[in-house]
Amino acid sequence: MTTSTTTGVPARQITDEDVAYMKSFIGESAVVVQWNEEASTDSIRHYAWGIGDENPLWLSDSYAQTTRYGTRIAPPTFLYSVCDAEVAMGMSEGIQAIHLGADLDFRRPIRLGERVRARAFVEDVRERVGRRSGRLVEQVGRTDYFVGEELVGIVRNTIVCVARSSKGQRMHEPRDPHVYTDEEKEQIRAEILAEEIRGQRTRFAETVSVGDVVPQIVKGPLDLITMTAYYAGAIGTAGYRGVETRVRQQERVRNGDPSAPTNLGPEHFLSEPFPSLGHQDAAMAHAIGMPGAYDNGNQRVSWMAHCVTNWMGDDADLVSLSVRIKQPGVFGDTQWIGGEVTRVFRDENHGACAEVTVKAINQLGVETTSAVAVVSLAETRIS
Repeated sequence: MTTSTTTGVPARQITDEDVAYMKSFIGESAVVVQWNEEASTDSIRHYAWGIGDENPLWLSDSYAQTTRYGTRIAPPTFLYSVCDAEVAMGMSEGIQAIHLGADLDFRRPIRLGERVRARAFVEDVRERVGRRSGRLVEQVGRTDYFVGEELVGIVRNTIVCVARSSKGQRMHEPRDPHVYTDEEKEQIRAEILAEEIRGQRTRFAETVSVGDVVPQIVKGPLDLITMTAYYAGAIGTAGYRGVETRVRQQERVRNGDPSAPTNLGPEHFLSEPFPSLGHQDAAMAHAIGMPGAYDNGNQRVSWMAHCVTNWMGDDADLVSLSVRIKQPGVFGDTQWIGGEVTRVFRDENHGACAEVTVKAINQLGVETTSAVAVVSLAETRIS
């Protein structure tokens, strides 16, 4: 199918057959290739550095030994470093997958030295029409994480499957990286250095009220080094490989080898250039309808969690996190993330809890992300 650049109709449109094929995968398990299998000293540190979270509970043995855990634990979103939870099966050529949001359920923290395995499948497929992108399909993939036979976490990532843009139609207009004044750069630096990193302070139930402020953290300006550091801790899909390993994996995908990843359609792994290059290369990002090289959806989720865990302290637990990504963050963007307590309640399973709502606002004043977290609060001081 060709395209009229005057009408902006995409050269590739999602068809009834595409939708039916994607729906045929509901309930089907995917073959996933894990990045990390163990919450080791190195894997925890690399992930924490990659998301810019220097909480001593993740990074310091001597500090962690003084806490109720008695050992280091991994950041809650370390789950993404085990398996990226990107599940969108049945995508054919010309369809692009974009992260829309996530719902995470944390059953308990992952402790230093524990081995974690992931199991993923398609939970739901639904249609809708986008204002810019036209007909699209949302796939909800569920990834369960286990230590032994114990379920320690569940991630439901929502992936939107859209037809790749043509010259006449874009999901987002291209824009150059933001240029900051020296004063703006210094202000961002000062705010980063002023961040109150999570520690032994605790949010006790009797001291938390609706309207309490969740202090801001600053992320950015986003650049290639930041993306490289993130991927060192939590690689993207299984297509991120050195060229020789990638070629061999492509051959396994092409031949239907049982070990080949199936969490995304074969087209994703076989495409050259690799579609996820858009997270690092502006030309590739423009080709798939993004405004420039852009951040990773799981990365954004981790930033929202970082804001909440800073606020809640060591004796509270992050129970759940629901994130909706509204706008891409491109190279040069800075995100200010903060919020407030929106509800205090008691839960049958978790006792005293606080609902926390946080938002990310970029340097243009645009709200790029919203999140709602549930925190289980400490009720008595733990010595």
